[in-house]
Amino acid sequence: MAEPALGIVEVSSIARGVVVADAMAKKAPIRILQSHPVSPGKHIVVVSGEVAEVDEAMQAGVAAAGATLVDRLFLPAAHESLPPLLRGASNPQPIDSAAIFETHTICAAVLAADAAAKAAEVTVVEMRLGQGIGGKGVFMLSGRLDAIEAAVLAGREVVEAALVMGVEVIASPHEDLRHRLVW
Repeated sequence: MAEPALGIVEVSSIARGVVVADAMAKKAPIRILQSHPVSPGKHIVVVSGEVAEVDEAMQAGVAAAGATLVDRLFLPAAHESLPPLLRGASNPQPIDSAAIFETHTICAAVLAADAAAKAAEVTVVEMRLGQGIGGKGVFMLSGRLDAIEAAVLAGREVVEAALVMGVEVIASPHEDLRHRLVW
């Protein structure tokens, strides 16, 4: 993977979020994948790059966030499927069995998706981070039922239980949902 590390800073202020993105980009040669407001009035900054650079940028971002920091995540060895999804791509494919994982924070969703994708032969089909969903994180998995169950378990194990809003598994989605589960 060309960009092995991911970093996310979630803040409670849109204005401060722009300052955070600026501080991160000025501190180290990272790539900003996302920097924008998310509901309800938060701001998210998602960066990628080499491990040391993302680590430096994260330190600068957290310092710039100060008291507005909601959550943060540093993944030094992110699963290769995450950067495209974090840039807004989806991974359309027919869905065998599925899981929908919903968290209170964006960082918790990305952490769970990373663990799920590394734990079993599943595909992270889609990811929605904050926008239009009250600042939550949601991602969908597809794969064989046994792999989905293992991936869900791995995702639950890495995220604090209070941050998980819900996880649903559908063993065999209806034909109308096999190509698009949520959006």
